Amino acid sequence: MNKLSTAVCAAFLLILGFTAGAQAPGLAIQAGLTTAYAKDNNITTANQAHYGWMVGADARLLDNDLYFIIGGQYHNTSLKSTSGPQFFTNDLKVFMGRAGIGFNVFRFSEKMSLRSKIVGSLNYVIDAPDKGLNIPGFMELNDAYAGGATGVGLTIGALDLDLEFQYGFINAFYKQPKSTFDIWTLMAGFHF
Repeated sequence: MNKLSTAVCAAFLLILGFTAGAQAPGLAIQAGLTTAYAKDNNITTANQAHYGWMVGADARLLDNDLYFIIGGQYHNTSLKSTSGPQFFTNDLKVFMGRAGIGFNVFRFSEKMSLRSKIVGSLNYVIDAPDKGLNIPGFMELNDAYAGGATGVGLTIGALDLDLEFQYGFINAFYKQPKSTFDIWTLMAGFHF
């Protein structure tokens, strides 16, 4: 992990902590599994994917039927695609800073609701193999890449279950136009 990545992560988590404590009626702590696909076949081979896991926290500001979200996630995933799920054999570590809005789609009761969200995500590469994929043109990852995410979630009391999709729109590999990652994430967590 280089010093700039460490400083950006530390500053973001510090801001998140102050924001959550000062304004937030809710902080959601999450963990889950991820599956990612790149548009370029050199990155994601046909019928394969990049599997991994994540942990994160989202502050919900102005928690009501419409609220702001600011948060971060740590993703540990595979840079090389595999044909079967290998969620814990990983070599790519990414910190995702996220901000956007969330809203309740339907309230079943005071303690149970169906939610959705729209967030932007700036994804900082913390650690990756030195030679990338070790394929000419795919040896240098950018320091960061970005995406927009949406999803659906179910809140039951303090328990949150979420399915999220992030559409990548800024490339992960240097000068490779189709090197964006689309990421599916299945999360469970608690909010306070």
